[in-house]
Amino acid sequence: MGIPTESCRRTAAWRSGRAVVAAAGVALALSLPRGALANSANDLEKAHGAYVAHKYDEAETRLRALLGPGSPALKDPDGIADARMYLAAVLLAEGKKPEAEAVLDSLLLDKPEYQPDPLRVSLQATDALVDARARLHESLSRLQAERVRLAQEEKARAEAERQKAALHLQMLEKLAAEELVVERHSRWEALLPFGVGQFQNRQETAGWLFLSTESLLALGSVVGAAFMLYDEGQADDALKRHDTTASAYNVRAQAAAWVGDTFAAGFALVAVAGIVHAQMTFVPEHTEIRSRTLPAPSLSFWPWVAPAAGRERGAGATAGLHVRF
Repeated sequence: MGIPTESCRRTAAWRSGRAVVAAAGVALALSLPRGALANSANDLEKAHGAYVAHKYDEAETRLRALLGPGSPALKDPDGIADARMYLAAVLLAEGKKPEAEAVLDSLLLDKPEYQPDPLRVSLQATDALVDARARLHESLSRLQAERVRLAQEEKARAEAERQKAALHLQMLEKLAAEELVVERHSRWEALLPFGVGQFQNRQETAGWLFLSTESLLALGSVVGAAFMLYDEGQADDALKRHDTTASAYNVRAQAAAWVGDTFAAGFALVAVAGIVHAQMTFVPEHTEIRSRTLPAPSLSFWPWVAPAAGRERGAGATAGLHVRF
């Protein structure tokens, strides 16, 4: 015989690995209880059939296998309760009353509202369940009160979560519906007369006071200057005509000049006072929250058609509707 090649050695190792896996699977299957490999409902019916046929040993064995801690057969709470009821009935039939009472106690503690089918268990078993319920009355009452309390707490927690979510949504809607506007102010603008600095600082009363006062003073200065110019012109014309009224016009021109200068000085004083006030009470910025209209939710949709999946030609088509909010 020749020396085996590398390919042959790999094939042998792969086959050996498969054999180990298969052996482990068989061992695991043999180690599992019968209830794990069979349908739990069928096993429960078989156990009940053995009970009805008075094969109590077989019925007890099947039921204990179904209810055993290592058996994954029964998962339904109703099925577990029925299996316990059948086991209690079997134990009573075998004269094992203390064990039957323990099974019934476990049944009621897990499922206090359980009611057996009187056609599937004996009257003795039904009476034993009634006695167990009377015996566990206080425990069942406390258990029921605890369940009611837990249900109420869960309901209150769910309601609190719902209110919290509603408040969160309301806050988001409020934030989305409001706009924060920050208006920056300028000290250079506060150097302007006529109450500009006061209006910038949102000092409406002071702004209107300086605006009206400075406007009247400026107007008085302009009017005085206009009368002065008019009277001086009239005085020059009178001098050219050698009219004696020239001196009177000069006096009126001087009076008008004095009035104009007075109004101008007053304007200057009030303007400086307004600027000083605006600088001393300067507000760097003004924050305002404005409301804005949220866009209404829109709904759009459009149909679509696509070839159906398949390699054959003429396999058909599929259609649908795209919806977008």
